[in-house]
Amino acid sequence: MRLSIVSLVTLFAVLHTTSAQATPAWSLAPIAKNPIPSTGSSWPKTPVDSFILRRLHDHDLLPSKVADRRTLIRRLSFDLHGLPPTPGEVSEFLADQREDAYQRLVDRLLASPRYGERWARHWLDVVHYGETHGYDKDKVRPNSWPYRDWVIRSLNSDKPYARFVEEQIAGDAIRPADPDGIIALGFIASGPWDFVGHVELREGTIDKQKVRSLDRDDMLANAMSSFVSTTVHCARCHDHKFDPIPQRDYYRLQAVFAGVERADRPYQGPASEQHLTSNAKSLGYHSSIEKSPDKTKWVQVDLGQEHAIESVLLFPSHEKYGGHPGPGFGFPPRFRVEISNDPRFKNSIQIADHTKSDFPHPGDKTLTIPGGGRQARFVRVTATSLWQRTNDWIFALGEMVVLSAGKNLAAKAPVTALDSIEAGGSWGRKYLTDGSAKRSGKLVYAARPSPTPRPIHLLKRGDVTQKGTLVQAGALSCLPNLDGHFESIDQSDEMQRRKALAQWIIDPSNPLTWRSIVNRVWQYHFGRGLVGTANDFGHMGQKPSHPELLDWMATWFRDGGGSLKRLHRLLVCSAVYQQSSMQRSGDAPRKDVENRLLWRMPRRRLEAEAVRDSVLLISGRIDLKMGGASVRWFGFEDDHSPRYDYRAFDPDGEGSNRRSVYRHIVRSVPDPFMECLDCADASVSTPTRFSTLTALQALTMLNNPFLLRQAEHFADRIRQVSDVHERQVAEAFRLAFTRRPSEAESRRLMEYRRLHGLPNMCRLIFNLNEFLFVD
Repeated sequence: MRLSIVSLVTLFAVLHTTSAQATPAWSLAPIAKNPIPSTGSSWPKTPVDSFILRRLHDHDLLPSKVADRRTLIRRLSFDLHGLPPTPGEVSEFLADQREDAYQRLVDRLLASPRYGERWARHWLDVVHYGETHGYDKDKVRPNSWPYRDWVIRSLNSDKPYARFVEEQIAGDAIRPADPDGIIALGFIASGPWDFVGHVELREGTIDKQKVRSLDRDDMLANAMSSFVSTTVHCARCHDHKFDPIPQRDYYRLQAVFAGVERADRPYQGPASEQHLTSNAKSLGYHSSIEKSPDKTKWVQVDLGQEHAIESVLLFPSHEKYGGHPGPGFGFPPRFRVEISNDPRFKNSIQIADHTKSDFPHPGDKTLTIPGGGRQARFVRVTATSLWQRTNDWIFALGEMVVLSAGKNLAAKAPVTALDSIEAGGSWGRKYLTDGSAKRSGKLVYAARPSPTPRPIHLLKRGDVTQKGTLVQAGALSCLPNLDGHFESIDQSDEMQRRKALAQWIIDPSNPLTWRSIVNRVWQYHFGRGLVGTANDFGHMGQKPSHPELLDWMATWFRDGGGSLKRLHRLLVCSAVYQQSSMQRSGDAPRKDVENRLLWRMPRRRLEAEAVRDSVLLISGRIDLKMGGASVRWFGFEDDHSPRYDYRAFDPDGEGSNRRSVYRHIVRSVPDPFMECLDCADASVSTPTRFSTLTALQALTMLNNPFLLRQAEHFADRIRQVSDVHERQVAEAFRLAFTRRPSEAESRRLMEYRRLHGLPNMCRLIFNLNEFLFVD
């Protein structure tokens, strides 16, 4: 019998799927508590080395000699800070003869704020963090950066990993009084968002349903790839072809995120910045007084022209009256918020509807209502049930803020209402937009509860038109010691669904979580993870090269409090990390050509950010200011479809010298310099960066305007030391490589300097392998 190619492919897929589902993945098994191997050698410095050495002995291999001290401090500095050591730091370390000099160096580097900036960039790669929406109309997200700063702060403070995870999934449910509980939710909203699909497509269409389903797909894929290294999103249309993940599990995870939207969300700063105090008044609009609650009142703001509305913020008024303590005075129990281009609201879009049941009284808490970028000129709040004052009923609202691109469009805007009380310097329509309810001015682009949670159905073949049974929120059902059914929670409570997922992820019996994070940290120190596919621990991913070591580290990390700094210290203090990277003769290169057994330390090229930051440090121009709004290294024209022009940016312009982690990341038009050096694509999760060597990179390092200008600054720095050519060459080597040039190097560079000038000699130094690679 002859089979067609299609039949053979189908048969192979069926056999492969059957085999994969019959054999549970290694990663789903409980973490083994492996003993530390006995090696009979003095080489190990940490337990990690014992596992490595045993595997080397199994293959009749030996580790390499220890790297020299200058190499070690340079390696450590780049690994932990993303910057080269200064000449002074190298001299200090070389002169330190104490037995624990290396450990002291490690502790100093981990204690520096530069550590958080370096390792935040790794995490932002994984979660595909960007500061524009992506897709066709790649609009700016001006308030994404607080999440980036939260990651940096969390790493610098050595926040326990379990808390680091749960705050990003459900911070507002777990720590509602902590601003970090809201800021961390930037994780859920970090990926691309289809502006056209969410804003311009008509409600009720099939395409609109598809867009929302894909949006939830991004959220759950981000969570499961980042935290548990699992490709759950492959089960959207059918049961996972290779891993024991049924389609129902995928839609249970979609249900976790069914009640959230992406929006600019306010958060409080320090107490001194909060918009209200216990004795403060915050007055605004006040309706006329009624004798019953079942009256309708409305108040609206005219923005002057049509704008893309990102969110509407409602600040309750604050007035002590008739025994009321003050917070939330006059806030209606039932209301709706609409936007329109018609001042009479005959045609309008409803962006919030709380008219069917009483809304929880907000007190002084600001309400944020996502506008989804919809275009409108007028914003109206309508109370359909009034608030009881004494023996009468009213509608009062302290302040309305309408945000677009982070700007309050409602500031000083004209206000109209069905009726109002005009009381001179206290109540009146104009006070609704006068800014009297002072807010902290802090917003973060993050997940926020949706006003209309949507039911999730299991979709046949992932088709939104083929709805199956309703699905409740849950997690994976394939872990033998962990229940993925969230039966004990109130499924109608959106925040409780996310809280349940966060607790499922950080459960000590979840083997995926703890294996995933220790593998990621290992990868960034050694160039390759013990599992080479950091986002995929499934059947199609790689198996661990050192499974016993992986499980030992996962147990050690989990049971030791989840300290990432302690994990770094374990790895960089190991003998395997301190090996030389020099290639050697003998059997090792033949027996282990990829160096999977780590018989030497891998040599690595610097990432794009480390190259740029190193150039700034050596030229003497680096700005180490931390945090705040991202720097736009491009010309920007805000339009219906924004335009980004990197050629229009001045290399000496404001913010040009800040560290690369603070650059504004555009999805559709990446920075050409960073992209050329293999920077991460912010549209997709990047667990491992490619490292290519191309002619275009050499041309970029020679001719990019940023490099040309920094070479000039480097030359100016050298001239301040000496006008003598030989001393200039020596100073250039001291700053760039923290060593003296050899006689041959000095002679050749002096000749180059004589022919082409000092700036061109500095440009040449930026292009040397010793500058771009770490041994």
